[in-house]
Amino acid sequence: MKVTKFWLGKESFVPATYSSIAPYFLKLLQEGVSLNTTGSAYKPASGSEIEFSGSPTEQAILSWAVLELSMEMEQLTQSCKILHVEAFNSQKKRSGVLMRRNADNTIHVHWKGAAEIILKMCSRYNDSSGIMKELDDHERMKFEQIIQGMEASSLQCVAFAHKQLSKEDKEYDTKNKKIEEEGLTLLGLVGLKDPCCPGVRN
Repeated sequence: MKVTKFWLGKESFVPATYSSIAPYFLKLLQEGVSLNTTGSAYKPASGSEIEFSGSPTEQAILSWAVLELSMEMEQLTQSCKILHVEAFNSQKKRSGVLMRRNADNTIHVHWKGAAEIILKMCSRYNDSSGIMKELDDHERMKFEQIIQGMEASSLQCVAFAHKQLSKEDKEYDTKNKKIEEEGLTLLGLVGLKDPCCPGVRN
């Protein structure tokens, strides 16, 4: 399984254009991948290839983020404290994490899951230059068309969403271990290609 499509806002990106992504926005995306996963990326001391573990979907997303987005997984996991995790389940088709950054004590929520599920939780989106915009009905329809287009190409579509909690939210959310599910900002969409097993094509 491999990530073959990547959308920021309503714009499709290819590896050659990843360098144009705003650093702040890239960090949010890397956080969403590295902190909200049951997989792992192990880099042997010998300098041989990085080993990825987890489900095929998790391995594909981690491999894409590490090799193409230059994600430093160990560095990111050490830069924050995980406050609560909502594990992925087949009914809700999503997973979430509540975390606090060590550098500035800000608290953030990251969600990942089936694109149509995550899209319903969002009220804003970041365009390709990192500018936050309102996700009204017209814009929502455009994202639904992007998702349907990927699904029509036999791609598994996964979305990432984020929210920074305000000072008023912080005490409540950390005390009750509740992960905010509304008013999120859509970070991006990835399309994963699952190659046919031997015999399936025939």
